[in-house]
Amino acid sequence: MSMGVWRNVLLVTAAAISLLMVGVALLSHGLDGYYTVFALVLALGGVLLLWLGATGRPLGWAWAAVGVLTLVGLGVSLVEERTGICCMFGYHRGLGYPWPWLTSHAEADTLAAIEAVAASPQDLSKHVQLRYLLVDAAFWAEAALLLVTPVALLLRRPTRAKPDTVAV
Repeated sequence: MSMGVWRNVLLVTAAAISLLMVGVALLSHGLDGYYTVFALVLALGGVLLLWLGATGRPLGWAWAAVGVLTLVGLGVSLVEERTGICCMFGYHRGLGYPWPWLTSHAEADTLAAIEAVAASPQDLSKHVQLRYLLVDAAFWAEAALLLVTPVALLLRRPTRAKPDTVAV
């Protein structure tokens, strides 16, 4: 198989996985909160991936832009913080969007001790939740693809050449 065929198969497979994740998100949580945004981005991104794979349209430099914007999205998403004290003096902190993929956790014997931990959560060790990181990366990659693809297609539009004139 040629490289173009492999690219198209990869895009269609990624589209199928994306649309499957939309189905899982909708079945497990419906249109609730950030699941709505997640499902919408992955649904639109999945359809776009399917279209790119089915038509064989090349994006060229746009894939590098998608990669850079994915990393930027993951980095910026770390400002989204979810914290909670629960479960008889347990503290949880998660960073990332749509799912917290950089997490911290602590337990203590008293509420006062756990509140002291919560006052300075940056001191806790952090753990990367790989499955959430991968799902968030898919979210940010498809959001970037939705932004970059129209620009890439507009820039690739061939200029219309003026018809040659024939001298008589």
